[in-house]
Amino acid sequence: MHPERQYQDGFEFRRVTPTEVIEAARKHERLIEGRIGGARFAFILHDLRGAVLSTLNLTDADLTGSRLDQAQLVGTRLRNASLFACDFRLACLRQADLSKSDLRGVSMRGADLTKARMREADVREAVLAVYRGGKPLPETFDGRIPDLTSAIAIGADMGESRMNGAWTLNADFTDANLAGVDFRGADLRGAVFKGANMQGANLSETRLHGTSFAGALLTDALFNDAILEDANFRGAIMESSLIGRLRGKGAVLPGEGGEGARPVMELVEDHAVWVAAAGRSGARADLSGRDLSGLTLSGRNLTAAKMAYAVARRLVLTGASLVMADLECVDLQDAVLVGVDARGANFERAHLNGADLQNANLGLLESAEQPDRKWPARLTRARLRSANLRGANLRGAVLREADLSGADMRDAQVDGIVLDGANTAQVRSR
Repeated sequence: MHPERQYQDGFEFRRVTPTEVIEAARKHERLIEGRIGGARFAFILHDLRGAVLSTLNLTDADLTGSRLDQAQLVGTRLRNASLFACDFRLACLRQADLSKSDLRGVSMRGADLTKARMREADVREAVLAVYRGGKPLPETFDGRIPDLTSAIAIGADMGESRMNGAWTLNADFTDANLAGVDFRGADLRGAVFKGANMQGANLSETRLHGTSFAGALLTDALFNDAILEDANFRGAIMESSLIGRLRGKGAVLPGEGGEGARPVMELVEDHAVWVAAAGRSGARADLSGRDLSGLTLSGRNLTAAKMAYAVARRLVLTGASLVMADLECVDLQDAVLVGVDARGANFERAHLNGADLQNANLGLLESAEQPDRKWPARLTRARLRSANLRGANLRGAVLREADLSGADMRDAQVDGIVLDGANTAQVRSR
């Protein structure tokens, strides 16, 4: 075998040198800028394994059928690129932009797509064939299914992309934007969609054994003829009509979970004893995944209670204590939390749209024994659209990537607040 050539599935791959990559990238940049001497970055059926292509602008490049496994493509711009049947196994594509690119038949098994952009990308099955005399040989037709098995796509933006029939077993799409994605017929077994935006996504005829949609936004999503055995929808935002259609198909649905055999108020009473006795008697309340919608728990002591993934729309918690409570992915839309003490509480990915948090204490919890030790209220990626935070104590609160659009924050105390990446459009602060 020639030392610079690799063979796979009958195709010949020529190894590309770093010098060739640099020169081709320079010419491609000239082409993009409309300068003389420009040429398209084109390496068709080439071996670019382990190549360092990070931060390059390769918009409209042609890498059809090439091997890029373990390549470094951090922040690389590949918009509208032809990546048909490319091999990106174990490649690092963090913050890369592959929007509107042709990714049919691609292999991204184990690739790192953290915060990558793949909006409107075509990730469907590819049909390969060998041509002879300008005509395809019928016996050579071969379908290649896109493979994203074990890919890491945390925080990726794949809105409106087409992923029909793709293999995405055990892939991690936590906090990803997958609104309008077409997953029809895809194998999503074991995949994680925690906190993902999947509004309007089509998951019809998908395989969802063991798939987690915990805390995901699934309004207007389709699940026609999907296999749902052991799928987890705890804390997901779904229409009641969709929940009804999915009931009885083996999935854990919103409002199901926790200590279902015991009444909620009984658990709350035992919890109050547990707090007062510093854990020596009573029992810590585990309301995780429970349906608390419309209940009134005003003034109750729920310090350190477990309430993650609970469905708690319109729950009334006026004056309650939620100090150090776990409310991750809880659905508290339109709930009343006026004057609650939620210092040090965990509201990560919580749904608080339209909630009333007027005069709530979401400030720092200071240790009595170690004054320099403090715990902030955590609201990373929480949804607080049109929430009432007027007069709330938000000192030191962590609201990274939270959605505060339209929230009322007049008279709120915001010293030390962390708002990195937060949406503060139309926030009222004066």
